[in-house]
Amino acid sequence: MHPVPIEPHLGLGRKVSIGADASSQLCWTCGTCDSECPVFRSTQRLRPQKTVRMANLGMITDLMALPDIWYCLSCRRCLQGCPNTVKPYKLHVHLREQALARGVVSREFIAPYRRLFVEFQRVRWRTVAHCFKGPLESMPSELWYRWLKTPLHDSAYCIIAAEGGPHVSARQPLWQGDGNACFTCSECSNCCPVFGERNVFDPQRIIRMANLGLTEQLLKSPSLWLCLECQRCSDYCSQRVRGYDLIRSFQVQAVARGLVDPFFSNRLQEADRLIYPRFLDEIDLLLGLYANPVRL
Repeated sequence: MHPVPIEPHLGLGRKVSIGADASSQLCWTCGTCDSECPVFRSTQRLRPQKTVRMANLGMITDLMALPDIWYCLSCRRCLQGCPNTVKPYKLHVHLREQALARGVVSREFIAPYRRLFVEFQRVRWRTVAHCFKGPLESMPSELWYRWLKTPLHDSAYCIIAAEGGPHVSARQPLWQGDGNACFTCSECSNCCPVFGERNVFDPQRIIRMANLGLTEQLLKSPSLWLCLECQRCSDYCSQRVRGYDLIRSFQVQAVARGLVDPFFSNRLQEADRLIYPRFLDEIDLLLGLYANPVRL
């Protein structure tokens, strides 16, 4: 039995590309987006190149039914690596909206999905904290759900009140960039795909702590390593504060000062291969509960 060839609907592909503002028609399938995607690197279960190619062929109904479009973190790494400035993450957002509008996925799915994304950042924070000391060997269900469901009450941010006092502004900041232009409007936090709970990750607080000279706490905080490098904090700041550059500079300093050993990044990559599949499994579970197969 021979496979049935796909019949392209190029006009529909162009329509979707324009509607999503994804420039997907410019893709030449080089695979750079796949290699940049943190979900693909950790799970092999999301290929931005695949979704772009399917969209260009007009396979929109098939795409809306795929869980892949809900795996995307919207970190923009696919765009940053693409030589043709294709935006797979925008395509995924558009397909999600269409899936909801057409009843492929119930709107009841959205609230638990967003909550899961926020809770997953707790897992990432605790994973980083664990990798500071050694490798994460496994992720049993008991540990996964404990890390996922338990809020963070203690983090580096809490030290501001403990050590700040009236003279905290007199400390010499280690950060000598443009952070002093920040007036704490929260633009960086509001556009950050990771921000959900302040004790886990908050770009505004990181910038504020740097300006107050609370650098020791920052250099030792797992929060510093949760940045997905989307650079939205820099792009959207009306004061042109380069939040991503600040975070990256502190990461470099943490390694240079020996607060993070040279093998830390390798341990973290291995740990991501344990936690990201669990995250995607949770998304699959939600989709199984709330998907509407009648209207696919």
